[in-house]
Amino acid sequence: MGRYWKKIEADLLSSPEETMGFSREFSSLQNFTIKKYDFSSLEQVEEIKKELLGKRILILNAADILKNIDITKLKRGIEDLKSFLRENGGSMARLGDQYLILTPNSCVKISN
Repeated sequence: MGRYWKKIEADLLSSPEETMGFSREFSSLQNFTIKKYDFSSLEQVEEIKKELLGKRILILNAADILKNIDITKLKRGIEDLKSFLRENGGSMARLGDQYLILTPNSCVKISN
């Protein structure tokens, strides 16, 4: 029984990630940040891509752009972002009527 308690003690002294059941392979997940981003013009698409490449999960507030732009132009901008995300393994989903969430790569996925 003494060996069993020593193992538990050793497990408790390891890193929080290992204690919670995360392997060392996923230690890079802690480098992601979540950022709220106000999406108000199509010129911001390139900046959004740069943010995603910087390991940021973006929550886009599209309320302003929905009021001020033609829907066909907005669809083209969204398609550009979708193709960028496909190339990098990221994903996109809608949150309500005016928000989008974008993940930068395959390490972070959005579940339905």
